[in-house]
Amino acid sequence: MTVEYPQVFQPRMHELCTQAGVVLAFVPAISKSHVSGVARWIKSKALIQLSLYGKTNDRFWFTFFHEAGHILKHDKKEVFLDEFTGKLIKSQQEHEADEFAASWLIPPQRASELPYLKTKQAVIDFAASINIHPGIVVGRLQHEGIIPTNWMNDLKISFRWEERADA
Repeated sequence: MTVEYPQVFQPRMHELCTQAGVVLAFVPAISKSHVSGVARWIKSKALIQLSLYGKTNDRFWFTFFHEAGHILKHDKKEVFLDEFTGKLIKSQQEHEADEFAASWLIPPQRASELPYLKTKQAVIDFAASINIHPGIVVGRLQHEGIIPTNWMNDLKISFRWEERADA
């Protein structure tokens, strides 16, 4: 779904999450909050809330799988409010959720190829070989310091919040 347009992947995400017993809510980002996602349980129902903080597809998809990692791996009594603060110290649970997301997006057995992706075409070809959007690969390369944060950003897709007329 990462290579699809939001009009295609959003309803499919809702459908798949509902089938898995998870409520998926897309919410506008709260100004100056830096919150990209929340995972929590309300009674016996899992809830993942996603904002468009950061607005790029690499952050969006990483946040979704990060929150899913919290739902699948961590205590149902906790609320996981994931806010980008720039802090380098993370809890064990946050590391586990990060690893879960990273592994879902780029299979661990292919991660060793990442340091060799130095051109746009190499990123595009690698992304196609694992069937994800190249912007997600760029985000991972940037996060791991393999490429500078100002490289290849044109391969990422920016999302924006649209109000629905029928809502």
